[in-house]
Amino acid sequence: MSETLIPNIESFIANIDPFSRLPETLRQKVSATIKIVYLAKEEVIPPPSSKQDNYLFIVKTGAVEQRCIDGSLRGRLEEDDVFGFSLFSKSEARYQIEAIENTLLYLVPAKTIYYIQSHYPEYAQHFTAKPEGRIHSALESSWSDISSNSFYNRVDQVASKQFVQVSSDDSIAQAAKIIRDNDASCLIVTKNNQLVGIVTCTDLIGRVIAEEKNTQLPVSDIMSSLPSTISPQASAFDAAICMMENNIQNLPIVEQGQVVGLLSLNQLFKNQRLEAIYLINKIKKSGNESELAKYMSERDQIFQALVNEKVPADLISTILSIIMDTVNQRLIDIAISRLGPVPCDFSWVVSGSHARKEAHISSDQDSAIILSNQATTKDKVYFRHLAMVVTKGMDLCGYELCSGKFMAVTAKWCQPLSVWQEYFKKWIRNPEYECLLNLSVFLDTRVIYGNSQYQKTLINDFKEMLSHRSFLSKLVRDAAENRTPLGIFHNLVLTKNENNESMLNIKRYAINIIVDLARIYALSAKTDACNTIERLMAVNKAGLIDNATLKNIISAYNFLNNFRFSYQVDMINKGEIPSSQINPDYFGSFERKHIKDAFRLIDDWQQYTKMRFS
Repeated sequence: MSETLIPNIESFIANIDPFSRLPETLRQKVSATIKIVYLAKEEVIPPPSSKQDNYLFIVKTGAVEQRCIDGSLRGRLEEDDVFGFSLFSKSEARYQIEAIENTLLYLVPAKTIYYIQSHYPEYAQHFTAKPEGRIHSALESSWSDISSNSFYNRVDQVASKQFVQVSSDDSIAQAAKIIRDNDASCLIVTKNNQLVGIVTCTDLIGRVIAEEKNTQLPVSDIMSSLPSTISPQASAFDAAICMMENNIQNLPIVEQGQVVGLLSLNQLFKNQRLEAIYLINKIKKSGNESELAKYMSERDQIFQALVNEKVPADLISTILSIIMDTVNQRLIDIAISRLGPVPCDFSWVVSGSHARKEAHISSDQDSAIILSNQATTKDKVYFRHLAMVVTKGMDLCGYELCSGKFMAVTAKWCQPLSVWQEYFKKWIRNPEYECLLNLSVFLDTRVIYGNSQYQKTLINDFKEMLSHRSFLSKLVRDAAENRTPLGIFHNLVLTKNENNESMLNIKRYAINIIVDLARIYALSAKTDACNTIERLMAVNKAGLIDNATLKNIISAYNFLNNFRFSYQVDMINKGEIPSSQINPDYFGSFERKHIKDAFRLIDDWQQYTKMRFS
């Protein structure tokens, strides 16, 4: 090959995965070994006669088909596609290549691939024949910050062991002096060496200066008693969620009853991540729906910043869910302040992705109300009005009304516990389409306001029936109706959206399949976990899926969610409404290949699950 072509080849493969991952010097070496082959339409490259004749193929222009030895069609490849990975596996696949139009191929020799694998082991995983290996490496390299992200460290790895403390008997004046002298943001308050409270600079301003309190009184008069704490072995991810849910900025680390450190928001969050905490505080202080709605642009900005900073998708979803919780809870408070005290005990329940803490920027609202069995007809009218205020307010804040009307404002979904128990009994005994749909919605529920016991009673009453094999097999059959959009030729299958545009519905035909299967396994294991990743980990612990399946499915799930969020940010930047239906023009070589890898892993798990529960 003429050396003058090498720069052009190197420039081309620099944008083709997995060669784009290689350092420039190595990519140049690879480019120098590439063989260029032109195929006229219907021209064929026969199967290799030996391993040394193997190549990794890149379609520069045109399109080809892979034909097995018996003549059957194995796959169809187009421009920028890379194939031939299976030729380097132990179970070597033999096939011929036939051009279906005039085609230009780049052929990377086997010895070049072996050289990369032996001399650069850190890149070997990118050239593996197994889709699970490629999806793991894709997740690590595309979102490289994730593997080293502080959120996945233990609390004691990121927290400060330096903190200042006072006795609960010390005066407020002494506490203020200690804060000033140590330039601290808060004080740990102890009694007999045990944590009893915490005092922040904000407490000194709001509870002492503003109220002109006597500074000789004990600091215990102004401290926040029994503050939230965390174990040093917990993850920083859990600590971040604890701080957001409790709207606090300092978290004592406690081991065996003793304070051993202090974790602050500034140690975990930066830039827009910190703004999520401030937004939650603003939401809690909002006086009406219009005031709440004006803060939603800040939510969108936080989402964009989190995605751009490559924060893990599961943490982004949790943050969006906490914001959604806070908006919903504030609206319930606003409704109660207008309608008067609630006439009876109740639970406000959220369902779907909101309940699983898997909210995304375009999540709609799914909700229900479980009332006390003593609720009267008049009580029901009160809660219908409450639900109207809340659902309208949520809609104003950008959380669209559920198209299936699974909302507390619908009379059917605002009922006493006894009615809900009858619902579940009917749905489980007659698992036809509508019943299965209702179950799929209300098996993923979480109480965000009111009596949490009602929902627990409802689920626990039917745990045995829900875990029965015959019932699970019906859920599996229903879940199997949705298949990953991967055609028989391993090409991505697109569907038409409401504008008649061909799109890839990554939520319905990929992410939701994982969610549905994880729910089925969770029912079988009788676990109370609701979040999809937590369910997968729980069923792995119960022995229902092995470690390899756990790693593969979580990797596929995270990859697809990260990709979806990146696409949604791109839509927002273009002034478009974010969606989970992805325009194929957004795919590069990297995304297309690894989306296919993720789909193969999901498809394999789906087929295995059908056999397991049949």
